[in-house]
Amino acid sequence: MKKIIFPIALLTLTLASCKKDYSCSCTDTDTYDGETDTYTYNYKVEGATKVQAQAACNEATISYTDGADTYKTKCDLSK
Repeated sequence: MKKIIFPIALLTLTLASCKKDYSCSCTDTDTYDGETDTYTYNYKVEGATKVQAQAACNEATISYTDGADTYKTKCDLSK
């Protein structure tokens, strides 16, 4: 019985902590002089766990205002 349980447990731990490549899909929205421009792009987060990749996407999400101009970047994790 131990001969079966140990390999199954090892396989489970290996798959649970797998690091993979993820992608963040981002949208930039710039509003200045009453006009709005929108850009979309993706970037890779390589060799990360899902939690690490989500944190990277969250860090890339920003918003700031410079006078009447507004700049926003919204990123979401995608596979």
